[in-house]
Amino acid sequence: MNLTVAQKKALEHLRESYVGPEAGDDEVTTNLPHRQYAVGMLFPVEAGNRGTHGGGDTDEDVSADVPDGEVEESGAGVPLAEDWRPSSVAISLVTDGDSVDVDFSCGTYAVVDGDGPPGWRRTPFSAGVIELRREKKIERLSVEGVSVEVGSRWRVFGGNSLVTVHVRVLTESTGDDRLDIPGMLFQVRLAVTPPAGAEILEYDTTRSFDADPEAAELRLRYRNRKVYAVGHGMAADWEFTAGRCTRIFLEPVPAFVVPAVETTGFDEGTAEAGALELRYLQQIDEDPGAVLQSLDAFVEAFAGWASRQMERAEAFGDDKAVAVRIAERSENTVGRMKKGVDLLRSPEQQHLRTAFSLGMAAMRLQMRQGAINRGEPEDQVREPEWRPFQLGFLLVSLASTVDERHEDRGLVDLIWFPTGGGKTEAYLGLAAIEVFRRLLDHGTAGGGTAVITRYTLRLLTAQQFQRAAALVCAMERLRATDGRAKGMAPFSIGLWVGNEVTPGTRGEARDALKRLQKAARPEEANEFQVESCPWCLTPMVPKLRSDKPHDYGMRLVGPDVVPHCVDESCEFTDGLPLAVVDEVLYEEPPTILLATVDKFARLQFKPEAGRLLGLGTIFKQPSLIIQDELHLLSGPLGTTVAVFDAVIQLLLSRSGVSPKIVASTATIRASEEQVGGLYGRKVALYPPSGLDDDRTFFSRPVESGEGRLYVGLMPQSVSQPSAVIAAVTPMVEMPEALAARAPSAAPRDAYWTLVMYHNSLRELGRTGTLVVDDVNGRLEPRAERLGFPLRPVRAGKVLELTSRRGAEELPNDLRALRIGVDESSDAVDVVLSSNMLSVGIDIPRLALMLMVGQPKTTAEYIQATSRVGRGDTQGVVVTLFRSSRARDRSHFETFRGYHEALYRSVEPTSVTPWSLASRNRSLAGALVALLRQSFSALAPNEAAGRLDLGDDKIREAVDRLVDGFLGYVTRADGLEAEETRSAVGSLLRDWDRRAAQAREADEPLYYQRTKKDQAALLKRFGQPGEGWLVGDSMRSVEPNVAVEVQEPQEEVHRGEDQA
Repeated sequence: MNLTVAQKKALEHLRESYVGPEAGDDEVTTNLPHRQYAVGMLFPVEAGNRGTHGGGDTDEDVSADVPDGEVEESGAGVPLAEDWRPSSVAISLVTDGDSVDVDFSCGTYAVVDGDGPPGWRRTPFSAGVIELRREKKIERLSVEGVSVEVGSRWRVFGGNSLVTVHVRVLTESTGDDRLDIPGMLFQVRLAVTPPAGAEILEYDTTRSFDADPEAAELRLRYRNRKVYAVGHGMAADWEFTAGRCTRIFLEPVPAFVVPAVETTGFDEGTAEAGALELRYLQQIDEDPGAVLQSLDAFVEAFAGWASRQMERAEAFGDDKAVAVRIAERSENTVGRMKKGVDLLRSPEQQHLRTAFSLGMAAMRLQMRQGAINRGEPEDQVREPEWRPFQLGFLLVSLASTVDERHEDRGLVDLIWFPTGGGKTEAYLGLAAIEVFRRLLDHGTAGGGTAVITRYTLRLLTAQQFQRAAALVCAMERLRATDGRAKGMAPFSIGLWVGNEVTPGTRGEARDALKRLQKAARPEEANEFQVESCPWCLTPMVPKLRSDKPHDYGMRLVGPDVVPHCVDESCEFTDGLPLAVVDEVLYEEPPTILLATVDKFARLQFKPEAGRLLGLGTIFKQPSLIIQDELHLLSGPLGTTVAVFDAVIQLLLSRSGVSPKIVASTATIRASEEQVGGLYGRKVALYPPSGLDDDRTFFSRPVESGEGRLYVGLMPQSVSQPSAVIAAVTPMVEMPEALAARAPSAAPRDAYWTLVMYHNSLRELGRTGTLVVDDVNGRLEPRAERLGFPLRPVRAGKVLELTSRRGAEELPNDLRALRIGVDESSDAVDVVLSSNMLSVGIDIPRLALMLMVGQPKTTAEYIQATSRVGRGDTQGVVVTLFRSSRARDRSHFETFRGYHEALYRSVEPTSVTPWSLASRNRSLAGALVALLRQSFSALAPNEAAGRLDLGDDKIREAVDRLVDGFLGYVTRADGLEAEETRSAVGSLLRDWDRRAAQAREADEPLYYQRTKKDQAALLKRFGQPGEGWLVGDSMRSVEPNVAVEVQEPQEEVHRGEDQA
């Protein structure tokens, strides 16, 4: 475990605060010791729970009553003795010897006699080496009058011995907390070593059971990540000497460093290294021979690695088939790369070479401008380069993206790379090439929306909008300066998100501009979601109200609000190529559309939204769909998205060709099932994994071994609020503790802002009060005792980052988080966060996090914790486990084994779009969207009554459309295809019946009501009358219920339906 100096000192501070002793081996404390420290304690055994241990070598299990505690669900209680006040801990191992050597130490506290304030003096104790054998399983000790048992239990385990070594307090409790202190053990340490000639063997509880082929691959890849012990009540850890496990021990505050991942590079001066330079790549249309030679060398370097992987795979014995399956993916990737290079080499592909060159030029401009914005002098900016995996991705996906008939067109290319690795730049580079290619190949018809990039969260979408907008600005610069791009249609980018975030109409945009110009603090009233110029990062609005219109980056031009840069030296002072108003997006579809996935539910209500899919326009339909953070499309949201995605794919295939789909994620498991369920397509993971751990040709753990430090804490004998207080207090002290221990180890701002991550809003709500009141109450006496300057948590500097924050508040929150304490006293002290933080937040200064409870999935754990330590300071993450939760306890007791192979533990996610529940919720809206967007006669709101299945032409057209739709269902989940066909048929018959009734009554049948008494095909949650229940958003899965608490006998006033 390689720690930075700052992490080492931070861990020392945390362990001394949580376990003790803070003031040395012989400390005297004025606090109750079991209140001052949170973990590492054993309590006197409760009367009646001592068991029968008089025989000296009895082999009975521990027996004790477990008090009722807070558990997750019925039956989830921990079946361990002394859950609340543990009097024993243990560690299990497998050995081939007949004895083990045990090292046990602890401390006890006794009352200090005298007239001063009450105090407790610590007395250290060490038992020396205790030999435990099959024949002599138990050793009795007296520790300052406390009766203690160090014992073992031996079981046969496949020819070896499974041994559990325990420490148990035998002294009985007095029933009084204060009187029990002398009978307690503190700072308990238990270590086990094998005698000479014996070994500690791998603790293999799974017996290598492979639940599926992917599990077999994970077992093989992580074969060297072995577990050697399991803790009971504390976490197990182990040490190696000369490659052998020579010591295992219990750790009350376990810690493990997950090494950062770095991208691999090439030797300077080699042809493959030259291929990474964007300036060199953009010469491909002028000097294709030289550039293609470098690309060949790049592919050959990867091919050599893939070949060596296959050679190794052939020698894997019983696991040869599994290893070969892994290695074959790399060889397939080599083949696809070669096809990409061959396509660039083809004499007929001059347009593609020009598009590739322009794409490289645009990305180079964007990267250079980014460096300038970071403060680098323009003449000293290093020439931009691709990371090897990024260039590899361009070559892998190029052929199937630009060739509409390519055999891999239907393959979803999934970029699987750790957070912060550069996935966004990789797919933006591909998008730039495709945009230029369309215009070169098809002229004006290649305009319109070419690329749709979708995100799952509005916050993530708004952040990525800035990055993608910078690329579009670079493309516009090329259109003005590069002869090859002159005359092309203007490039633009659009943000299509909920109308609580951005204006929906030009009128709403004008009103938003008026409010912005009147606001005292315009930053907090900016509804246009553009905080700064994407090109030069100049703020778009002043901090305080200004009477000068040019100080605002939005101006009125005719009926439109046009964004522009307020810096007159910026190339975009006359106007920025971006749009955020829905009405404008529909009329002038942007080149690149950034949207939240659930916005596409509007297709059922907004016929004009189909223009974004190329419907009813002169342009070719979008040819590239990019799905970011694919792992978030799971559960109810993913299930609903998949239903509408079948509609979107069908609509985008109207011209006879389907769009290319590219996705990205940092955490994925069972990708074939998930992608199949979402899109009805096969998937190719990139980069392909190697045979060893997390290593691929393109990435590896850093050689220094440094990375994010994970620390585990599971307090017992205290309530959850007390545990949170105990965990938070030393973390808030971190800047002062580091300043005292190692002043030069890290800047003061490095660990200033504490991020507290919660798994539910309920838990978060409790924490807010604790942090300001109780934590501050502890900080003052601790500062006096430890000699630190007092650093209180300021109530005004506690920031909540959750879904409860309004759309206009989130940009302000992110701005506040970027303020460092070195530059302003306004730096945030504590962030109370929900899972909103786990994606899309990229604040480099954040480096300290407390996870309040283990998240439900490992993917969320990885995503959330990777939000800290993204800058120059390596992160520190403390996970607060709840001992009353079986899953938390399990993760804590196997802390090292879990963190050594985090990605191995990522759970599969599921989507079931064609299940009965999903069909009932989403199929009606999807069917309406499909028909309204496919037949112009059915598009207007009052045209639902025009559906007449008795008309043969209409019936045939609808049947063809439904057959195409059901084709996606069959590919995604063949078992549900017939049931879905039946459900679609039932919906169509019902629609036809209501349309016929409306025609007979000579009244229109609307899709959605504009007046209360109108007949409508659809209805929202809460609306009365006949109609198909649909949601405005893919997150509208159930109605809200308003609950009003009334006093007995209180008069009840009935209100009208508010829907």
